[in-house]
Amino acid sequence: MQWWIWLLIGIAALIIVGVVPMLIITVPIANSVFKDQFMRPDVPSAGWTRYRCSFPDNEENMDMHNQGMAWGEREKEYMSEVTIHNDGFKLAGQYFDFGFDQAVLFLAGRAEPCTYSYYFAMPYKDYGYNVLVVDNRGNGLSDGTFQAAGLLESDDAKEWLRFLQNEKGIKKVVIHGICLGSATGLRAITSPGCPDIIKGFIADGMYTTFYETFRTHTKERGKPTFPFCQLVAAKFKKLTGHSIITNGPIKDIRKYTGPLLMLHGKQDVFSLPPKAEKLYALSASEHKKLEWFDEGMHSHLKIVAPEKYDRVVGEFLKEL
Repeated sequence: MQWWIWLLIGIAALIIVGVVPMLIITVPIANSVFKDQFMRPDVPSAGWTRYRCSFPDNEENMDMHNQGMAWGEREKEYMSEVTIHNDGFKLAGQYFDFGFDQAVLFLAGRAEPCTYSYYFAMPYKDYGYNVLVVDNRGNGLSDGTFQAAGLLESDDAKEWLRFLQNEKGIKKVVIHGICLGSATGLRAITSPGCPDIIKGFIADGMYTTFYETFRTHTKERGKPTFPFCQLVAAKFKKLTGHSIITNGPIKDIRKYTGPLLMLHGKQDVFSLPPKAEKLYALSASEHKKLEWFDEGMHSHLKIVAPEKYDRVVGEFLKEL
């Protein structure tokens, strides 16, 4: 046998000896991470339920939750429980009908139910908008077992837009997305079959790809990224048929030409500021604005600067 054949056999043996044990150890850990971060808990009280704060140990989160719930209580006479069906799932939401012919659709982030959006919805009545908040699949009262990083939820968002148009007679809709909800909304309004009722798009903490922000999040927590992030990406690919590595706002932002408001924090360690600048530069919109906040962690811009947040959103809506 020639020497190069022995060399190839030796290299293959080294790979097998190194890779196989690594996968034996890391695949179960990656599956555990996916279950913990992206699947509905087996015990409902553990989280992802409609009226529970997702991060009760975080003071700002609790403040947002309490203020939002107080708003929901004040406006409950205008609220009705609503449902749609898509992709074999029954999906739930709440519609606050203040008597307008335009509405805002809120799309919250990972593991957040519709009540999370109450906090952000508070000023929209004064802006002249009805409010639709939704439980993403796998959250709250909606069917589903896992969160699909917006890759599948975007089709649900389009069905919610059809609901507003056909069932509620809404003429114009603004989408207000927070974190992953921004990616979900952008994917929805730039994909085929989206109802032509989008008036504007507001993105709070939007990232380039979910894979990139998940990798950044993993590093920020002091955890190794290889091969766990790659294995989680493979899990998403298997479950959704889509890649979280190649799909995301970095791809969709070039397709959206309507009015765009990006809200981003200079201290965001998950959706990094340079990435927001890149998205803004790639946007095809001729009516766009990137508003920076000096303080505030990811998704916490409004709680640290509520007057500025609502003012910027209100000014954007008046220009539409």
